Amino acid sequence: METISFIVGLLYQYADTIALLALSAIGLIIIFGMMGVINMAHGEMMMIGAYITSFAHYAGIPTALAVILGGIGAGLAGMIIERLVIRRFYGQLLSSLVATWGLSLILSQGALLVFGQLIQSVPTPFGSFTVGELSYSYYRMFIFLVAMAMIAGLWALFRFTRFGVRARATMENPRMARALGVDTSRVYALTFGLGTMLGGFAGGLLALTSTIGPFYGMTYTPQAFITVVVGGGAEIVTGLLASVLSLGAIKTIFMNQTNILLGHVAMLVLAFVIIRLMPSGISDWVERRQVRVRER
Repeated sequence: METISFIVGLLYQYADTIALLALSAIGLIIIFGMMGVINMAHGEMMMIGAYITSFAHYAGIPTALAVILGGIGAGLAGMIIERLVIRRFYGQLLSSLVATWGLSLILSQGALLVFGQLIQSVPTPFGSFTVGELSYSYYRMFIFLVAMAMIAGLWALFRFTRFGVRARATMENPRMARALGVDTSRVYALTFGLGTMLGGFAGGLLALTSTIGPFYGMTYTPQAFITVVVGGGAEIVTGLLASVLSLGAIKTIFMNQTNILLGHVAMLVLAFVIIRLMPSGISDWVERRQVRVRER
């Protein structure tokens, strides 16, 4: 029984870590991979999603719909930000970093002034189950399944839809895409909106497990950036999956054998090693290997 309990606990921690990394990074990797913009305000998009989820829940709206509204609200906020600020910094990596960092400060401090340090948390649904002496949350397993479904949906969107074809064409060669009649400005706006919507949706989902406040997003932003940099932007779905599976594995092993702090340190060390060996990320390395194989 102890062996079964250990295996279940390890798998549960691994699934939970994968879900956390995937949800926090999925919106960010779209914006970075498709647009080349470093969005330092990604955590604040998650914060907007969490705030809307909380307000909608306590207004009597069902929790599932409240989370969806959080994603939609963050997506609309993202499209407004793209229209007013971001589109002036395409192709300017450092400038976009500084601009979005400024937005991050404005949004977090603005939320602090308007709503105070904390707002009401949303209760976690579904209850828990027990294996041996340990108890596990059904909701944690649910958000793992949601994270995997989001990755699969993202792959299908960019692989099989007209928007996906145009978005990939714009990412590969914006000038050629414009010459072929693609409205790249619209594609950029929709892509940024999609990235922030997924960030807000993730923020709403994770709000059911966290304390909600103006600096809510800062909890998730560092690991989101680590996940994105390790994954790379050449193929966002491949990069995201490879990144969360590898980082999640090393973090889970060290957390299980030592403590949470050493789990984070081990994940960071692995990220440094991967970036040293593959400076452009895992997906770019895989893409270059595939090109070399085809050229032989």
